[in-house]
Amino acid sequence: MKFRLVLAVTVLALSGGCATNSEVREQPAELQTFEEKIEVRRIWSARLGGSSERLRLGLSPATDGARIYAGSYEGQAAAFDAETGRRIWNVQTNLPLSAGPTYGNGALAFGTTDGDLIVLDSETGEERWRRAVGAEVLAAPAIANDILALRSVDGRLRGYSVIDGRELWSVEQSVPALTMRGNTAPAISEGVVVTGFDNGRLSSYELDSGDPMWEIIVAVPSGRTELERLIDVSAGLKVVGGDVFAVGYHGRALAISLQNGLIIWQQEFSSYSGLGVDLNSVYITDEYSEVVALDKAIGTPRWRQDGLRLRDVTAPSPYGNTIVVGDFEGYLHWLDPSDGSFIARERLANRPIYGTPLVVGANLFAQAEDGTLSAYTLQIQEVELEPEDNPA
Repeated sequence: MKFRLVLAVTVLALSGGCATNSEVREQPAELQTFEEKIEVRRIWSARLGGSSERLRLGLSPATDGARIYAGSYEGQAAAFDAETGRRIWNVQTNLPLSAGPTYGNGALAFGTTDGDLIVLDSETGEERWRRAVGAEVLAAPAIANDILALRSVDGRLRGYSVIDGRELWSVEQSVPALTMRGNTAPAISEGVVVTGFDNGRLSSYELDSGDPMWEIIVAVPSGRTELERLIDVSAGLKVVGGDVFAVGYHGRALAISLQNGLIIWQQEFSSYSGLGVDLNSVYITDEYSEVVALDKAIGTPRWRQDGLRLRDVTAPSPYGNTIVVGDFEGYLHWLDPSDGSFIARERLANRPIYGTPLVVGANLFAQAEDGTLSAYTLQIQEVELEPEDNPA
């Protein structure tokens, strides 16, 4: 069996790349005080299981619009009312959950560190089926049209029937000897499934058959050492309005046409955390945890926020007229999308936040590594109106 070394990204970030033991290592940025411009209110909080021991799992809440679904490494899965936090159901799967959940077609899907795929009924939490996939799963599955797409760490992307768990198709890419820990969660749109691979390639396939459509090289190995030659598309990607937005480690940030794979724009970039997209911008957390905004239409840089440097920041999540990221000390940071300035901060937990915050309607949901799940909303500021000089 081919030996493969998987690196945790915090090791790379805190070591400053290839610094020697005699060099002074750069420390994570200290949080600075600022004048908060918006009021954030926590509306409910819950706990699921215990700590996952900094395993950098792909666990992050999901929704059907009315409920919030979440899971823990200790095997607990639960559903909550999105508005009140009332626990609707709670089950113990007795599996080391490592990715998901994903909601679709009344189903809830998780992957595990032991290489299992398990699907629950979203209404009751009862198990529908499970399948052994043969490799750890660190990326949430994707579900559409009764097909579940699953990416595993062995370089495979598989399609399964949501109804009975039958494997419908499978594709495979090569896996380098040295990779980042984590995988790109597949995205499905317009009958196409897109995902990134550890060999620096971004590929799309027909959802029904797994037949290849197009493939783009996001990153090419360069340098003398294995560390310098490390490439990976282990960050998240987004499909918005018929375009794919993606970023790779030691590679590029790109906007691509979903249907034909034509590159709309590209910028040299390196990220293992991922990106978020709103109407005007693409927001990326780079390899040093600096948050950068690019123009969505042409890819030109708009601003850079370096106040979170080396704080192991999550992918940005557009929320209302703000951008939200989490960090390794359990803080959530709200940024102004026009210039990247800090406008609010809340501490979710004393443990890292690895998953991208989830936005559902007017609320934002985030889960920390210790299993703390919390919901936040932006407090509306009441404005006192001046009386009219000449009331009607």
